[in-house]
Amino acid sequence: MGTGFEGEVRYEMALSLEEAGSGAKKLLNRLGKKLEVTIPPGSREGTAVRLTNALLVTDGRPGDILITVRIKDGGAGVIEIDESSFEREVINSSLPVVVDFWAPWCGPCCMISPIMEKLSGRYAGRLKFCKINVDENPGAAARYQAMSIPLLVFFKGRKEVDRSLGALPEGALRQKIDSILG
Repeated sequence: MGTGFEGEVRYEMALSLEEAGSGAKKLLNRLGKKLEVTIPPGSREGTAVRLTNALLVTDGRPGDILITVRIKDGGAGVIEIDESSFEREVINSSLPVVVDFWAPWCGPCCMISPIMEKLSGRYAGRLKFCKINVDENPGAAARYQAMSIPLLVFFKGRKEVDRSLGALPEGALRQKIDSILG
């Protein structure tokens, strides 16, 4: 939270490069109240989004909330997706994508998670890393036949190109990624 002009409160919101480019819906929590913020497609570092009279909802007084868009470094990191964002983040991605079908109770899933995070930095800008919880997204799990987890499904050019079952060691996962990126 920051300050602004009388009747205006300023915030910064960090987005990935892809979220800024395609647009995003994010939640802003202020004084225990949640506001949905729509970031328009084509947003760049410093883009301002004004929520007119939003302070009436959060503070009970007139005024606007001004959100300034910040772009996260390198777009690295594993993106948590769900059935509603799968097509946008995976199928329509301009980059090849690896999707980790996982669940929090799965021991091997927990073993591969830090490897995925590490490699997301190494391959930033060349490969997108996503993960989807199979318990919370049974439709996507069924569609991609994720009957055992962890299941890594690789997409390139809008199509599935490879898959790997089980927790791969980092070296084996790097080899698989390198062969897919060609």
